[in-house]
Amino acid sequence: MKIFEQWFTIGAAIPDGHLNAAERELLLRHFSAVTPENCMKPARIQPAEGRFTFGPADAFVEWALAQGLTVNGHTLIWHQQCPDWFFKDGDRPAGRDLVLERMRNHIRALVGRYAGRVKSWDVVNEAVSDDADYLHRSPWLERIGEDFIAEAFLAAHAADPRAELYYNDYGIERKVKREKTLRLIRDLKRRGVPIHGVGIQGHWLLDRIPYDEIETAIVAFHAEGLKVMITELDIDVVPRKKSGADVGAREAGEEDPYAHGLPDAVQQRLAEQYAKLFALFVKHRDKIARVTFWGLHDGRSWLNHWPRRRTNHPMLWDRNLQPKPAYHAVIGVGMEK
Repeated sequence: MKIFEQWFTIGAAIPDGHLNAAERELLLRHFSAVTPENCMKPARIQPAEGRFTFGPADAFVEWALAQGLTVNGHTLIWHQQCPDWFFKDGDRPAGRDLVLERMRNHIRALVGRYAGRVKSWDVVNEAVSDDADYLHRSPWLERIGEDFIAEAFLAAHAADPRAELYYNDYGIERKVKREKTLRLIRDLKRRGVPIHGVGIQGHWLLDRIPYDEIETAIVAFHAEGLKVMITELDIDVVPRKKSGADVGAREAGEEDPYAHGLPDAVQQRLAEQYAKLFALFVKHRDKIARVTFWGLHDGRSWLNHWPRRRTNHPMLWDRNLQPKPAYHAVIGVGMEK
């Protein structure tokens, strides 16, 4: 994968550094950046007010830097995997000032601890609404107001002025959500809030990848003066009802059509669609700063558990760490350019 490094960084999300020797070898051979899947999320870092559990995040950052990997921190503010204590004052809902103070303290502690070592942060994750509303009706919005996003970016910048700060979300390539995200970006810029990039998550579905809208989004976000990242790339090969990547949305059912492997015809479609994506990324290599896969291989993908338990095959390497036809198709794109 490092053939693409001449144009943009290639990264992978990994589970808090807990990889076996073969997985570590695969990671170091093909990737130059890492994102922690869970150990920096609010529920892991500060499960109770004032009780910080930095151990796994410390180990993650120390190991990654020792291997020469760049670290992207994920994520400071998100309505999922966030403890309820942030939003409570005893038995009552906490007021704006208290929640804002807690948010600032959390960001100051986390970003400040890794200042100069974590290159970039997904400051706010998935704040734009999937529905008719502008912003998702989260406890952050309800307790602080729309400016919670600006306040989070300002707090992160104060804690580490050298860090790059990103807004990260799924589905923002689609027209309606893209326009809301552009509204958010422009509002932050108008206020003088430091924002350096936007992450298009890239949780796409086989045969339903919106290539034209992805291209439009890349161009539009870059035109705002921002770096563009594809931050959580995978292609779900198992049919499901839900699009997007709302981790709170679940589906019932026990169907597991590819429990014994992916048929050759589906492998080929996956390869063709990954290649088309990477051809698009290379076309816009002047706009894209990083492409990060959400997982290292099929066995490490969150799509084995969401929106229900099933055997998925969304990555470039299989469960035995062997390259799939999709890997060879992607590399072929890099060799052609």
